[in-house]
Amino acid sequence: MNEKKRLSAEYTMLSILEYLCINSQSGPLSKYHILTKVSVIKQQRHDRISEILNILEENELIGSIKISDSTFYEITDKGNKAYHKWVKDFLTFVRSM
Repeated sequence: MNEKKRLSAEYTMLSILEYLCINSQSGPLSKYHILTKVSVIKQQRHDRISEILNILEENELIGSIKISDSTFYEITDKGNKAYHKWVKDFLTFVRSM
């Protein structure tokens, strides 16, 4: 039986923030890139990821750049500070359980 692991929206959100913090330093990343490279969210619905990206952007933890029909995302200073202040430790704790 192939069970899908359900992840909380918060865990998914913080995992995306972590990925952007670590990987967007060299430039913005597309939603497709995020969906295919963040291993813990590969089974999540695309609309759920879009909603999470919107929440992160509304809270100024990430920024977006629209080019033609694509949107690219990058970490903001506020998001970077939050990641290093508490998100990193929280994710380490949750993943060790």
